[in-house]
Amino acid sequence: MRRMPSMRAMVFCHRRLVGRHDMDATGALGLLRKSVGETVSGKAAVSVAYSGGLDSSVLAAVAKEYTRVHCYTCVVRGSFDARNARSRAESESLDLTVIELTTEDIPGIALEASTVLGTSNPTQLAYTVPVLVALKGSKEQLMLAGHGADELFGGYAKYVAAHDPEQMMADDLDKMLREGEAIANAAIALGKRAAFPFVSREMIEYMKSLPVDRKVSASGRKILLREVARMLDLQSHDIPKKAAQYSSGVLKEMRKLARSEGVSLSDWTSHLSDNRERSS
Repeated sequence: MRRMPSMRAMVFCHRRLVGRHDMDATGALGLLRKSVGETVSGKAAVSVAYSGGLDSSVLAAVAKEYTRVHCYTCVVRGSFDARNARSRAESESLDLTVIELTTEDIPGIALEASTVLGTSNPTQLAYTVPVLVALKGSKEQLMLAGHGADELFGGYAKYVAAHDPEQMMADDLDKMLREGEAIANAAIALGKRAAFPFVSREMIEYMKSLPVDRKVSASGRKILLREVARMLDLQSHDIPKKAAQYSSGVLKEMRKLARSEGVSLSDWTSHLSDNRERSS
């Protein structure tokens, strides 16, 4: 007959597990600090593409340890980020500029995103629009963005039910790195620089070394990054995950425009360049 572990043994195992978890979060935070510190070295001020969500809040908090930070949020009026970003920035003592997009702005900036990424995929365009607008509107030469946090820390709902979430995260990270390179090139064309501190080589290797249940499980997503946010004393540690294309209101506005023209969203994004030429 199998003996039940003693209460003392159970407490010891719990302490060992909690200790390991603390070490995981400490390690991730240390690597993010290293990446951010090296990226912003010598800069009197930098900008952060900010939504008030977990990734950008953590990134802004760490960047503030090294230099002056100004945050930029791109939103459609009435969107989740439009309601959330100001209050989050205030609670985190961040300087924030909110850039509002009108319906008339959407086709032009979506076309720019399509040109930058080389795709007409509506979702990809919608989550790229906010960072492009922030880049164009920022006064600082260097902008930090939280790209890669979802892929490394398990931010997407699809990972919960995936047969092989680690492989899915790895594939998504490869895609993100290609998109990040395209955005970085767009920043250079603007005379600026875009950087993604979450995807340092050391952080990628570290996160791949951790078990998947430190990232995503049936009980939650971005488990480890939320622990990092708690260590930084950020309220964002318990914010529900909202993808940028939805929280900014950009994808919703794109859908409205497609409906108004009587076409599908994918057809609307495919025909952006044609519509632009007809209106010019």
